[in-house]
Amino acid sequence: MVKHYVPPKEADRERPSLIIIDADREARGAVEGALLRRYALDYRVLAVESAAVGLELLEELAQRGEDVALIAVDLALPGMDSIAFLERAGALHRCAMRALLVGMHNRGARIPFGALGSLQRAAALGQIDFWVLKGWVAPEELLYPHIQEALTTWTQANRPRYEVFRVVGERWSPASHELRDTIARNTIPFGFYPLDSNEGRRLIHDHDVDVERLPALILGNGSVLQQPTRVAIAHALGVNTQPSRAVYDLAILGAGPAGLAAAVCSASEGLKTLIVEPLAIGGQAGTSSMIRNYLGFPWGISGGELAFRALEQALLFGAEFVFMQQATKLAQRGHEHIVTLADGCAVRARAVIIAAGVDYRRLGIAALERLVGAGVFYGATGVEAPAVAGKDVYVVGGANSAGQAARHLAKYAARVTLLVRGESLETTMSEYLITQLRATSNIEVRLRARVTDCRGDKRLEALTIEDAETGGPEEVAAAAVFVMIGAEPRTEWLRDAIECDERGFILTGRDIPPLARPLARSPLSFETSVPGVFAVGDARHGSIKRVAGAVGEGSVAVGSVHHYLAEVSTGEAVSQGTSVIIPDIEREHPQ
Repeated sequence: MVKHYVPPKEADRERPSLIIIDADREARGAVEGALLRRYALDYRVLAVESAAVGLELLEELAQRGEDVALIAVDLALPGMDSIAFLERAGALHRCAMRALLVGMHNRGARIPFGALGSLQRAAALGQIDFWVLKGWVAPEELLYPHIQEALTTWTQANRPRYEVFRVVGERWSPASHELRDTIARNTIPFGFYPLDSNEGRRLIHDHDVDVERLPALILGNGSVLQQPTRVAIAHALGVNTQPSRAVYDLAILGAGPAGLAAAVCSASEGLKTLIVEPLAIGGQAGTSSMIRNYLGFPWGISGGELAFRALEQALLFGAEFVFMQQATKLAQRGHEHIVTLADGCAVRARAVIIAAGVDYRRLGIAALERLVGAGVFYGATGVEAPAVAGKDVYVVGGANSAGQAARHLAKYAARVTLLVRGESLETTMSEYLITQLRATSNIEVRLRARVTDCRGDKRLEALTIEDAETGGPEEVAAAAVFVMIGAEPRTEWLRDAIECDERGFILTGRDIPPLARPLARSPLSFETSVPGVFAVGDARHGSIKRVAGAVGEGSVAVGSVHHYLAEVSTGEAVSQGTSVIIPDIEREHPQ
Protein backbone atom coordinates (compact mmCIF):
# COMPACT_ATOMS: atom_id res chain seq x y z
CA MET A 1 0.00 0.00 0.00
CA VAL A 2 1.22 3.52 -0.80
CA LYS A 3 2.57 5.13 2.34
CA HIS A 4 0.93 8.46 1.46
CA TYR A 5 -2.50 6.87 1.18
CA VAL A 6 -4.72 6.14 4.15
CA PRO A 7 -7.90 4.25 3.21
CA PRO A 8 -10.86 6.44 4.16
CA LYS A 9 -13.48 5.56 6.71
CA GLU A 10 -16.71 4.28 5.20
CA ALA A 11 -18.47 7.61 5.78
CA ASP A 12 -15.64 9.44 3.99
CA ARG A 13 -15.50 7.15 0.97
CA GLU A 14 -17.80 9.36 -1.09
CA ARG A 15 -15.23 12.16 -1.21
CA PRO A 16 -13.36 11.98 -4.54
CA SER A 17 -9.62 12.58 -4.60
CA LEU A 18 -7.51 15.37 -6.05
CA ILE A 19 -4.06 13.96 -6.88
CA ILE A 20 -0.91 16.10 -7.21
CA ILE A 21 2.38 14.64 -8.47
CA ASP A 22 5.36 16.99 -8.29
CA ALA A 23 8.98 16.33 -7.28
CA ASP A 24 9.46 19.96 -6.26
CA ARG A 25 8.64 19.92 -2.54
CA GLU A 26 7.98 23.64 -2.28
CA ALA A 27 5.73 23.77 -5.36
CA ARG A 28 3.93 20.57 -4.35
CA GLY A 29 3.32 21.92 -0.88
CA ALA A 30 1.99 25.20 -2.23
CA VAL A 31 -0.54 23.49 -4.52
CA GLU A 32 -1.52 20.97 -1.83
CA GLY A 33 -2.01 23.69 0.76
CA ALA A 34 -4.06 25.86 -1.56
CA LEU A 35 -6.34 22.95 -2.50
CA LEU A 36 -6.77 21.90 1.13
CA ARG A 37 -7.80 25.41 2.13
CA ARG A 38 -10.47 25.57 -0.57
CA TYR A 39 -11.63 21.97 -1.11
CA ALA A 40 -10.86 19.86 1.98
CA LEU A 41 -14.51 19.50 3.00
CA ASP A 42 -15.56 17.93 -0.28
CA TYR A 43 -12.39 16.28 -1.61
CA ARG A 44 -9.39 14.38 -0.34
CA VAL A 45 -6.19 16.11 -1.45
CA LEU A 46 -3.29 13.67 -1.93
CA ALA A 47 0.16 14.92 -2.97
CA VAL A 48 3.10 12.66 -3.89
CA GLU A 49 6.63 13.27 -5.14
CA SER A 50 7.20 10.83 -8.00
CA ALA A 51 5.62 9.09 -10.98
CA ALA A 52 6.13 5.64 -9.45
CA VAL A 53 4.41 6.56 -6.20
CA GLY A 54 1.68 8.39 -8.11
CA LEU A 55 0.86 5.37 -10.28
CA GLU A 56 0.86 3.08 -7.25
CA LEU A 57 -1.56 5.45 -5.52
CA LEU A 58 -3.87 5.63 -8.55
CA GLU A 59 -3.86 1.84 -8.90
CA GLU A 60 -4.76 1.50 -5.22
CA LEU A 61 -7.67 3.92 -5.62
CA ALA A 62 -8.89 2.13 -8.76
CA GLN A 63 -8.79 -1.27 -7.02
CA ARG A 64 -10.86 0.12 -4.16
CA GLY A 65 -13.34 1.69 -6.58
CA GLU A 66 -12.72 5.19 -5.28
CA ASP A 67 -13.29 8.20 -7.51
CA VAL A 68 -10.53 10.52 -8.67
CA ALA A 69 -11.74 13.91 -9.85
CA LEU A 70 -8.39 15.50 -10.75
CA ILE A 71 -4.86 14.36 -11.59
CA ALA A 72 -2.36 17.24 -11.76
CA VAL A 73 1.20 16.37 -12.82
CA ASP A 74 4.32 18.49 -13.07
CA LEU A 75 5.34 18.98 -16.71
CA ALA A 76 8.97 18.34 -15.74
CA LEU A 77 8.19 15.12 -13.88
CA PRO A 78 11.44 13.19 -13.26
CA GLY A 79 11.59 9.50 -14.06
CA MET A 80 8.72 9.47 -16.54
CA ASP A 81 7.31 11.67 -19.29
CA SER A 82 4.39 13.61 -17.81
CA ILE A 83 2.12 13.03 -20.83
CA ALA A 84 2.82 9.29 -20.73
CA PHE A 85 2.00 9.36 -17.02
CA LEU A 86 -1.36 11.02 -17.68
CA GLU A 87 -2.17 8.46 -20.35
CA ARG A 88 -1.59 5.61 -17.90
CA ALA A 89 -3.46 7.47 -15.18
CA GLY A 90 -6.35 8.11 -17.55
CA ALA A 91 -6.64 4.40 -18.29
CA LEU A 92 -7.11 3.78 -14.56
CA HIS A 93 -9.52 6.67 -13.99
CA ARG A 94 -11.15 7.49 -17.31
CA CYS A 95 -13.41 10.23 -15.98
CA ALA A 96 -10.72 12.14 -14.06
CA MET A 97 -9.79 15.62 -15.23
CA ARG A 98 -6.11 15.77 -16.25
CA ALA A 99 -3.87 18.80 -15.81
CA LEU A 100 -0.23 19.74 -16.24
CA LEU A 101 1.52 21.88 -13.64
CA VAL A 102 3.80 24.32 -15.46
CA GLY A 103 6.47 26.52 -13.91
CA MET A 104 5.96 30.26 -14.32
CA HIS A 105 9.35 31.50 -15.50
CA ASN A 106 8.07 34.99 -16.15
CA ARG A 107 5.91 36.26 -13.30
CA GLY A 108 3.90 38.42 -15.67
CA ALA A 109 3.13 35.74 -18.24
CA ARG A 110 -0.15 33.82 -18.04
CA ILE A 111 0.83 31.64 -21.00
CA PRO A 112 3.93 29.45 -20.51
CA PHE A 113 5.54 30.13 -23.88
CA GLY A 114 8.65 28.14 -23.00
CA ALA A 115 6.60 24.96 -22.67
CA LEU A 116 4.05 25.81 -25.33
CA GLY A 117 5.14 23.13 -27.79
CA SER A 118 4.58 20.30 -25.31
CA LEU A 119 1.28 21.77 -24.17
CA GLN A 120 0.01 22.20 -27.72
CA ARG A 121 0.79 18.58 -28.57
CA ALA A 122 -0.89 17.30 -25.40
CA ALA A 123 -3.97 19.43 -26.01
CA ALA A 124 -4.18 18.41 -29.67
CA LEU A 125 -4.13 14.74 -28.71
CA GLY A 126 -6.71 15.21 -25.98
CA GLN A 127 -4.22 14.06 -23.34
CA ILE A 128 -4.83 16.98 -20.98
CA ASP A 129 -7.90 18.98 -20.05
CA PHE A 130 -6.03 22.12 -18.96
CA TRP A 131 -2.79 23.41 -17.53
CA VAL A 132 -2.09 25.27 -14.29
CA LEU A 133 0.76 27.66 -13.67
CA LYS A 134 2.92 27.18 -10.59
CA GLY A 135 4.62 30.00 -8.76
CA TRP A 136 1.54 32.21 -8.37
CA VAL A 137 1.28 34.69 -5.53
CA ALA A 138 -2.50 34.50 -5.11
CA PRO A 139 -4.17 31.15 -5.93
CA GLU A 140 -7.45 33.02 -6.44
CA GLU A 141 -6.01 34.45 -9.65
CA LEU A 142 -4.27 31.60 -11.47
CA LEU A 143 -5.12 28.37 -9.64
CA TYR A 144 -8.65 28.26 -8.27
CA PRO A 145 -10.49 29.43 -11.42
CA HIS A 146 -9.05 26.56 -13.50
CA ILE A 147 -9.46 23.97 -10.75
CA GLN A 148 -13.05 25.02 -10.05
CA GLU A 149 -14.03 24.89 -13.72
CA ALA A 150 -12.56 21.39 -13.99
CA LEU A 151 -14.29 20.17 -10.84
CA THR A 152 -17.60 21.63 -12.00
CA THR A 153 -17.28 19.70 -15.26
CA TRP A 154 -16.36 16.51 -13.40
CA THR A 155 -19.20 16.88 -10.90
CA GLN A 156 -21.83 17.47 -13.57
CA ALA A 157 -20.82 14.25 -15.29
CA ASN A 158 -20.12 12.05 -12.28
CA ARG A 159 -22.22 13.16 -9.33
CA PRO A 160 -25.99 13.25 -8.84
CA ARG A 161 -27.43 16.72 -8.82
CA TYR A 162 -30.59 18.10 -7.28
CA GLU A 163 -33.42 16.53 -9.24
CA VAL A 164 -35.97 19.03 -10.50
CA PHE A 165 -37.80 16.11 -12.12
CA ARG A 166 -37.83 12.37 -11.59
CA VAL A 167 -38.68 10.26 -14.62
CA VAL A 168 -40.11 6.76 -14.33
CA GLY A 169 -40.32 4.62 -17.44
CA GLU A 170 -39.00 1.65 -19.35
CA ARG A 171 -35.25 1.81 -19.99
CA TRP A 172 -35.51 1.14 -23.73
CA SER A 173 -38.87 2.77 -24.44
CA PRO A 174 -38.76 5.34 -27.29
CA ALA A 175 -41.21 7.55 -25.38
CA SER A 176 -39.03 7.38 -22.28
CA HIS A 177 -35.95 8.27 -24.31
CA GLU A 178 -37.69 11.23 -25.96
CA LEU A 179 -38.80 12.61 -22.59
CA ARG A 180 -35.35 12.24 -21.03
CA ASP A 181 -33.69 13.74 -24.09
CA THR A 182 -36.02 16.76 -24.03
CA ILE A 183 -35.32 17.39 -20.35
CA ALA A 184 -31.56 16.86 -20.70
CA ARG A 185 -31.25 19.12 -23.74
CA ASN A 186 -32.89 21.90 -21.73
CA THR A 187 -30.23 21.45 -18.99
CA ILE A 188 -32.82 20.52 -16.36
CA PRO A 189 -31.38 18.27 -13.61
CA PHE A 190 -33.38 15.05 -13.39
CA GLY A 191 -33.14 11.45 -12.31
CA PHE A 192 -34.26 8.46 -14.32
CA TYR A 193 -35.68 5.43 -12.52
CA PRO A 194 -36.40 2.38 -14.68
CA LEU A 195 -39.76 0.74 -14.21
CA ASP A 196 -38.21 -2.50 -12.96
CA SER A 197 -35.76 -0.92 -10.47
CA ASN A 198 -36.38 -0.87 -6.71
CA GLU A 199 -36.51 2.92 -6.66
CA GLY A 200 -38.76 2.96 -9.72
CA ARG A 201 -41.22 0.61 -8.05
CA ARG A 202 -41.15 2.71 -4.88
CA LEU A 203 -41.88 5.91 -6.79
CA ILE A 204 -44.74 4.23 -8.64
CA HIS A 205 -46.25 3.13 -5.32
CA ASP A 206 -45.66 6.37 -3.40
CA HIS A 207 -46.99 8.64 -6.16
CA ASP A 208 -49.77 6.40 -7.47
CA VAL A 209 -48.28 6.33 -10.98
CA ASP A 210 -50.38 4.68 -13.68
CA VAL A 211 -47.99 2.14 -15.23
CA GLU A 212 -50.20 1.94 -18.32
CA ARG A 213 -49.37 5.59 -19.11
CA LEU A 214 -45.60 5.76 -18.88
CA PRO A 215 -43.28 7.57 -18.92
CA ALA A 216 -44.24 9.60 -15.88
CA LEU A 217 -42.73 12.87 -14.71
CA ILE A 218 -42.71 13.42 -10.94
CA LEU A 219 -42.37 17.07 -9.95
CA GLY A 220 -40.72 18.48 -6.86
CA ASN A 221 -44.08 19.01 -5.15
CA GLY A 222 -45.00 15.35 -5.66
CA SER A 223 -47.49 15.86 -8.46
CA VAL A 224 -47.28 13.54 -11.46
CA LEU A 225 -47.51 14.18 -15.20
CA GLN A 226 -48.25 11.05 -17.21
CA GLN A 227 -46.91 10.99 -20.77
CA PRO A 228 -46.34 14.77 -20.60
CA THR A 229 -46.24 16.96 -23.68
CA ARG A 230 -43.45 19.47 -24.19
CA VAL A 231 -45.83 22.31 -23.34
CA ALA A 232 -46.77 20.53 -20.11
CA ILE A 233 -43.07 20.28 -19.24
CA ALA A 234 -42.68 24.01 -19.87
CA HIS A 235 -45.67 24.78 -17.65
CA ALA A 236 -44.19 22.61 -14.90
CA LEU A 237 -41.01 24.69 -15.08
CA GLY A 238 -42.96 27.94 -15.05
CA VAL A 239 -41.48 29.23 -18.32
CA ASN A 240 -43.33 31.13 -21.03
CA THR A 241 -45.28 29.27 -23.69
CA GLN A 242 -47.18 32.36 -24.87
CA PRO A 243 -45.96 35.80 -26.02
CA SER A 244 -46.72 38.70 -23.70
CA ARG A 245 -46.94 41.53 -26.26
CA ALA A 246 -49.25 42.29 -29.15
CA VAL A 247 -46.45 43.13 -31.55
CA TYR A 248 -42.64 42.84 -31.60
CA ASP A 249 -39.92 44.57 -33.54
CA LEU A 250 -38.32 41.21 -34.28
CA ALA A 251 -39.43 37.58 -33.97
CA ILE A 252 -36.64 34.98 -34.07
CA LEU A 253 -37.71 31.44 -34.88
CA GLY A 254 -35.24 29.04 -33.32
CA ALA A 255 -32.80 29.32 -30.40
CA GLY A 256 -29.72 27.59 -31.74
CA PRO A 257 -26.41 29.49 -31.92
CA ALA A 258 -27.61 31.70 -34.80
CA GLY A 259 -30.93 32.55 -33.15
CA LEU A 260 -29.33 33.19 -29.76
CA ALA A 261 -26.69 35.47 -31.28
CA ALA A 262 -29.39 37.43 -33.09
CA ALA A 263 -31.37 37.65 -29.84
CA VAL A 264 -28.42 39.06 -27.88
CA CYS A 265 -27.60 41.63 -30.56
CA SER A 266 -31.17 42.77 -31.24
CA ALA A 267 -32.20 43.00 -27.59
CA SER A 268 -29.01 44.84 -26.66
CA GLU A 269 -29.77 47.38 -29.38
CA GLY A 270 -33.26 48.13 -28.09
CA LEU A 271 -35.44 46.03 -30.37
CA LYS A 272 -38.41 44.34 -28.73
CA THR A 273 -37.36 40.77 -29.45
CA LEU A 274 -39.23 37.47 -29.18
CA ILE A 275 -37.53 34.08 -29.62
CA VAL A 276 -39.68 31.01 -30.30
CA GLU A 277 -38.05 27.63 -29.64
CA PRO A 278 -39.86 24.30 -30.18
CA LEU A 279 -37.52 21.93 -28.36
CA ALA A 280 -34.32 23.01 -26.64
CA ILE A 281 -32.00 25.97 -26.33
CA GLY A 282 -28.85 25.47 -28.40
CA GLY A 283 -30.25 23.39 -31.26
CA GLN A 284 -27.97 20.62 -32.53
CA ALA A 285 -24.95 22.41 -31.11
CA GLY A 286 -26.55 22.24 -27.67
CA THR A 287 -26.11 18.46 -27.68
CA SER A 288 -22.35 18.65 -28.24
CA SER A 289 -20.36 17.40 -25.27
CA MET A 290 -17.38 19.63 -26.05
CA ILE A 291 -16.74 22.42 -28.56
CA ARG A 292 -13.03 23.16 -28.69
CA ASN A 293 -12.76 25.68 -31.53
CA TYR A 294 -15.11 28.41 -30.31
CA LEU A 295 -13.52 31.80 -29.68
CA GLY A 296 -12.71 32.58 -26.07
CA PHE A 297 -12.85 29.04 -24.64
CA PRO A 298 -9.31 27.65 -25.06
CA TRP A 299 -10.13 24.38 -23.29
CA GLY A 300 -13.56 24.05 -24.83
CA ILE A 301 -17.11 24.37 -23.61
CA SER A 302 -20.09 22.06 -23.89
CA GLY A 303 -22.77 23.07 -26.34
CA GLY A 304 -25.38 23.09 -23.59
CA GLU A 305 -23.34 25.41 -21.37
CA LEU A 306 -22.59 27.78 -24.24
CA ALA A 307 -26.29 27.92 -25.13
CA PHE A 308 -27.36 28.51 -21.53
CA ARG A 309 -24.93 31.40 -21.16
CA ALA A 310 -26.28 32.95 -24.36
CA LEU A 311 -29.85 32.48 -23.12
CA GLU A 312 -29.01 34.23 -19.86
CA GLN A 313 -27.27 37.03 -21.75
CA ALA A 314 -30.26 37.59 -24.05
CA LEU A 315 -32.68 37.58 -21.11
CA LEU A 316 -30.61 40.19 -19.27
CA PHE A 317 -30.89 42.47 -22.31
CA GLY A 318 -34.68 42.11 -22.25
CA ALA A 319 -35.33 39.46 -24.91
CA GLU A 320 -38.46 37.38 -24.41
CA PHE A 321 -38.52 33.63 -24.99
CA VAL A 322 -41.44 31.33 -25.75
CA PHE A 323 -40.52 27.70 -25.12
CA MET A 324 -41.82 24.40 -26.51
CA GLN A 325 -43.76 26.08 -29.30
CA GLN A 326 -43.38 25.28 -33.00
CA ALA A 327 -44.01 27.89 -35.70
CA THR A 328 -46.41 26.43 -38.26
CA LYS A 329 -47.21 29.29 -40.64
CA LEU A 330 -45.71 32.56 -41.85
CA ALA A 331 -47.86 35.21 -43.52
CA GLN A 332 -47.93 38.96 -44.14
CA ARG A 333 -50.61 41.47 -43.22
CA GLY A 334 -49.70 44.82 -44.67
CA HIS A 335 -46.17 45.35 -43.46
CA GLU A 336 -46.37 43.12 -40.43
CA HIS A 337 -45.38 39.48 -40.42
CA ILE A 338 -47.70 37.00 -38.75
CA VAL A 339 -46.18 33.85 -37.27
CA THR A 340 -48.72 31.22 -36.25
CA LEU A 341 -47.70 28.80 -33.50
CA ALA A 342 -48.78 25.19 -33.09
CA ASP A 343 -51.44 26.07 -30.51
CA GLY A 344 -53.00 28.64 -32.85
CA CYS A 345 -51.48 31.70 -31.20
CA ALA A 346 -50.45 34.40 -33.71
CA VAL A 347 -47.29 36.47 -33.20
CA ARG A 348 -47.06 39.85 -34.97
CA ALA A 349 -43.62 41.21 -35.78
CA ARG A 350 -42.17 43.95 -37.96
CA ALA A 351 -39.32 41.66 -38.98
CA VAL A 352 -38.57 37.95 -38.68
CA ILE A 353 -35.33 35.97 -38.50
CA ILE A 354 -35.68 32.28 -39.29
CA ALA A 355 -33.07 30.25 -37.41
CA ALA A 356 -34.93 26.96 -37.59
CA GLY A 357 -31.85 24.75 -37.79
CA VAL A 358 -31.69 21.20 -39.10
CA ASP A 359 -32.34 17.63 -38.04
CA TYR A 360 -30.01 14.70 -38.63
CA ARG A 361 -31.00 12.79 -41.74
CA ARG A 362 -32.66 9.44 -41.12
CA LEU A 363 -30.95 6.34 -42.46
CA GLY A 364 -34.22 5.08 -43.91
CA ILE A 365 -33.74 1.49 -42.74
CA ALA A 366 -37.04 0.07 -41.46
CA ALA A 367 -35.45 -2.19 -38.85
CA LEU A 368 -33.50 0.74 -37.40
CA GLU A 369 -36.50 3.07 -37.37
CA ARG A 370 -38.42 0.51 -35.32
CA LEU A 371 -35.74 0.73 -32.60
CA VAL A 372 -35.34 4.52 -32.43
CA GLY A 373 -35.03 5.33 -28.74
CA ALA A 374 -34.28 1.69 -27.95
CA GLY A 375 -30.60 1.60 -28.83
CA VAL A 376 -30.86 3.61 -32.05
CA PHE A 377 -30.43 7.34 -31.51
CA TYR A 378 -30.26 10.40 -33.72
CA GLY A 379 -27.89 12.58 -31.70
CA ALA A 380 -28.63 12.32 -27.96
CA THR A 381 -25.24 11.05 -26.74
CA GLY A 382 -25.43 13.11 -23.56
CA VAL A 383 -28.43 11.43 -21.99
CA GLU A 384 -27.55 7.91 -23.16
CA ALA A 385 -23.76 7.80 -22.65
CA PRO A 386 -23.80 6.48 -19.05
CA ALA A 387 -26.12 3.63 -20.10
CA VAL A 388 -23.50 2.22 -22.50
CA ALA A 389 -20.70 1.96 -19.94
CA GLY A 390 -18.46 -0.99 -20.72
CA LYS A 391 -20.25 -1.84 -23.98
CA ASP A 392 -19.52 -1.59 -27.71
CA VAL A 393 -21.24 1.30 -29.49
CA TYR A 394 -21.21 2.80 -32.97
CA VAL A 395 -21.40 6.36 -34.29
CA VAL A 396 -22.47 6.99 -37.89
CA GLY A 397 -21.17 10.20 -39.46
CA GLY A 398 -18.05 12.05 -40.51
CA ALA A 399 -18.58 15.65 -39.39
CA ASN A 400 -17.57 17.42 -36.17
CA SER A 401 -20.72 16.40 -34.31
CA ALA A 402 -19.95 12.73 -34.93
CA GLY A 403 -16.34 13.14 -33.85
CA GLN A 404 -17.35 14.95 -30.65
CA ALA A 405 -19.90 12.24 -29.92
CA ALA A 406 -17.30 9.49 -30.37
CA ARG A 407 -14.90 11.25 -28.01
CA HIS A 408 -17.61 11.66 -25.37
CA LEU A 409 -18.83 8.08 -25.63
CA ALA A 410 -15.27 6.77 -25.37
CA LYS A 411 -15.22 7.91 -21.73
CA TYR A 412 -17.94 5.36 -20.96
CA ALA A 413 -18.05 2.63 -23.61
CA ALA A 414 -15.55 -0.21 -23.90
CA ARG A 415 -15.18 0.53 -27.61
CA VAL A 416 -16.51 3.16 -29.98
CA THR A 417 -16.49 2.61 -33.74
CA LEU A 418 -16.99 5.59 -36.03
CA LEU A 419 -18.54 4.56 -39.36
CA VAL A 420 -17.75 7.02 -42.15
CA ARG A 421 -19.19 6.58 -45.61
CA GLY A 422 -16.55 8.77 -47.27
CA GLU A 423 -12.95 8.13 -48.23
CA SER A 424 -11.48 10.25 -45.42
CA LEU A 425 -12.32 12.55 -42.53
CA GLU A 426 -10.17 15.44 -43.69
CA THR A 427 -12.84 17.06 -45.87
CA THR A 428 -15.61 16.98 -43.26
CA MET A 429 -14.04 17.18 -39.80
CA SER A 430 -11.79 19.68 -38.01
CA GLU A 431 -8.15 18.62 -37.79
CA TYR A 432 -8.01 18.84 -33.99
CA LEU A 433 -10.85 16.32 -33.72
CA ILE A 434 -9.27 13.92 -36.20
CA THR A 435 -6.04 14.04 -34.20
CA GLN A 436 -7.87 13.31 -30.95
CA LEU A 437 -9.83 10.43 -32.45
CA ARG A 438 -6.63 8.79 -33.67
CA ALA A 439 -5.05 9.23 -30.26
CA THR A 440 -7.94 7.66 -28.33
CA SER A 441 -7.19 3.98 -27.84
CA ASN A 442 -10.78 2.74 -27.64
CA ILE A 443 -11.99 4.55 -30.78
CA GLU A 444 -11.80 2.89 -34.20
CA VAL A 445 -12.54 4.74 -37.44
CA ARG A 446 -13.87 2.69 -40.36
CA LEU A 447 -13.94 4.50 -43.70
CA ARG A 448 -16.17 3.61 -46.66
CA ALA A 449 -18.51 1.83 -44.26
CA ARG A 450 -22.26 2.04 -43.76
CA VAL A 451 -25.05 0.43 -41.75
CA THR A 452 -27.46 -1.63 -43.85
CA ASP A 453 -29.54 -3.51 -41.27
CA CYS A 454 -29.87 -4.33 -37.60
CA ARG A 455 -31.19 -6.98 -35.27
CA GLY A 456 -33.04 -6.72 -31.99
CA ASP A 457 -36.43 -7.35 -30.45
CA LYS A 458 -37.18 -4.76 -27.77
CA ARG A 459 -33.78 -3.06 -28.14
CA LEU A 460 -30.80 -3.00 -30.48
CA GLU A 461 -28.58 -6.07 -30.29
CA ALA A 462 -26.53 -6.06 -33.50
CA LEU A 463 -25.78 -4.04 -36.63
CA THR A 464 -25.09 -5.19 -40.17
CA ILE A 465 -22.24 -3.19 -41.73
CA GLU A 466 -21.05 -3.10 -45.31
CA ASP A 467 -17.41 -2.12 -45.53
CA ALA A 468 -15.61 -1.50 -48.82
CA GLU A 469 -12.37 -2.60 -47.18
CA THR A 470 -13.62 -6.01 -46.05
CA GLY A 471 -16.21 -6.70 -48.72
CA GLY A 472 -19.54 -8.34 -47.86
CA PRO A 473 -21.91 -7.59 -44.98
CA GLU A 474 -20.72 -8.16 -41.44
CA GLU A 475 -22.89 -8.47 -38.32
CA VAL A 476 -21.45 -6.92 -35.16
CA ALA A 477 -22.80 -6.81 -31.62
CA ALA A 478 -23.87 -3.27 -30.70
CA ALA A 479 -25.40 -1.86 -27.53
CA ALA A 480 -26.25 1.39 -29.31
CA VAL A 481 -25.77 3.32 -32.52
CA PHE A 482 -25.76 7.12 -32.68
CA VAL A 483 -26.57 8.51 -36.11
CA MET A 484 -25.22 11.96 -37.00
CA ILE A 485 -25.31 12.29 -40.76
CA GLY A 486 -26.40 15.00 -43.15
CA ALA A 487 -28.84 17.77 -42.45
CA GLU A 488 -32.56 18.08 -43.10
CA PRO A 489 -33.67 21.72 -42.73
CA ARG A 490 -36.69 22.28 -40.50
CA THR A 491 -38.45 24.32 -43.16
CA GLU A 492 -41.34 22.13 -44.33
CA TRP A 493 -43.89 24.54 -42.85
CA LEU A 494 -42.70 27.59 -44.80
CA ARG A 495 -41.61 26.28 -48.20
CA ASP A 496 -44.79 27.62 -49.83
CA ALA A 497 -44.12 31.08 -48.40
CA ILE A 498 -40.38 31.53 -49.02
CA GLU A 499 -37.99 30.54 -51.81
CA CYS A 500 -35.95 27.46 -50.88
CA ASP A 501 -33.54 25.28 -52.81
CA GLU A 502 -34.37 21.75 -53.91
CA ARG A 503 -33.40 20.35 -50.48
CA GLY A 504 -35.44 22.86 -48.50
CA PHE A 505 -32.62 25.22 -47.46
CA ILE A 506 -33.74 28.85 -47.49
CA LEU A 507 -32.39 31.08 -50.25
CA THR A 508 -31.15 34.51 -49.19
CA GLY A 509 -29.46 37.56 -50.68
CA ARG A 510 -27.85 37.04 -54.07
CA ASP A 511 -28.99 33.42 -54.22
CA ILE A 512 -32.63 34.44 -54.68
CA PRO A 513 -33.66 34.17 -58.37
CA PRO A 514 -34.32 37.61 -59.94
CA LEU A 515 -37.96 36.75 -60.67
CA ALA A 516 -38.53 35.95 -56.99
CA ARG A 517 -37.36 39.38 -55.78
CA PRO A 518 -40.41 41.56 -55.03
CA LEU A 519 -38.55 44.84 -54.46
CA ALA A 520 -36.67 47.06 -56.88
CA ARG A 521 -33.60 46.88 -54.64
CA SER A 522 -31.48 43.78 -54.23
CA PRO A 523 -32.19 41.63 -51.17
CA LEU A 524 -30.29 42.63 -48.06
CA SER A 525 -27.71 40.33 -46.50
CA PHE A 526 -29.53 37.24 -45.17
CA GLU A 527 -32.88 38.54 -46.45
CA THR A 528 -35.21 35.96 -48.00
CA SER A 529 -37.60 36.34 -50.92
CA VAL A 530 -40.03 37.98 -48.48
CA PRO A 531 -38.81 41.49 -47.55
CA GLY A 532 -38.27 41.79 -43.81
CA VAL A 533 -37.88 38.04 -43.33
CA PHE A 534 -34.29 36.87 -42.86
CA ALA A 535 -32.69 33.44 -42.52
CA VAL A 536 -29.52 32.46 -40.66
CA GLY A 537 -27.71 29.36 -39.49
CA ASP A 538 -27.89 25.78 -40.68
CA ALA A 539 -31.29 26.12 -42.40
CA ARG A 540 -29.92 28.77 -44.78
CA HIS A 541 -28.64 27.77 -48.20
CA GLY A 542 -24.86 28.12 -48.37
CA SER A 543 -24.27 28.56 -44.64
CA ILE A 544 -21.12 27.25 -42.97
CA LYS A 545 -22.18 24.42 -40.68
CA ARG A 546 -20.14 25.51 -37.68
CA VAL A 547 -21.18 27.12 -34.39
CA ALA A 548 -18.97 30.17 -34.92
CA GLY A 549 -20.37 30.65 -38.43
CA ALA A 550 -23.94 30.49 -37.13
CA VAL A 551 -23.19 33.01 -34.38
CA GLY A 552 -21.66 35.35 -36.95
CA GLU A 553 -24.68 35.09 -39.24
CA GLY A 554 -27.11 35.76 -36.42
CA SER A 555 -25.18 38.83 -35.31
CA VAL A 556 -24.76 40.30 -38.80
CA ALA A 557 -28.39 39.68 -39.75
CA VAL A 558 -29.53 42.09 -37.05
CA GLY A 559 -27.81 44.87 -39.00
CA SER A 560 -29.95 43.98 -42.01
CA VAL A 561 -33.03 44.02 -39.78
CA HIS A 562 -32.21 47.60 -38.75
CA HIS A 563 -31.74 48.54 -42.41
CA TYR A 564 -35.12 47.05 -43.33
CA LEU A 565 -36.97 48.68 -40.44
CA ALA A 566 -35.46 52.03 -41.40
CA GLU A 567 -36.71 51.53 -44.98
CA VAL A 568 -40.18 50.74 -43.74
CA SER A 569 -40.31 53.73 -41.40
CA THR A 570 -39.23 56.14 -44.15
CA GLY A 571 -41.20 54.52 -46.98
CA GLU A 572 -38.10 53.80 -49.05
CA ALA A 573 -38.88 50.16 -49.90
CA VAL A 574 -40.50 49.83 -53.33
CA SER A 575 -41.93 47.00 -55.41
CA GLN A 576 -40.65 46.03 -58.82
CA GLY A 577 -41.65 48.73 -61.26
CA THR A 578 -43.91 50.67 -58.88
CA SER A 579 -43.71 53.68 -56.66
CA VAL A 580 -43.34 53.58 -52.90
CA ILE A 581 -45.85 51.13 -51.44
CA ILE A 582 -44.74 50.74 -47.84
CA PRO A 583 -46.22 53.40 -45.54
CA ASP A 584 -44.56 54.76 -42.44
CA ILE A 585 -44.69 52.48 -39.41
CA GLU A 586 -44.10 54.19 -36.11
CA ARG A 587 -41.58 52.21 -34.08
CA GLU A 588 -41.72 52.13 -30.29
CA HIS A 589 -37.94 51.81 -30.03
CA PRO A 590 -36.05 53.77 -32.70
CA GLN A 591 -32.47 52.84 -33.47
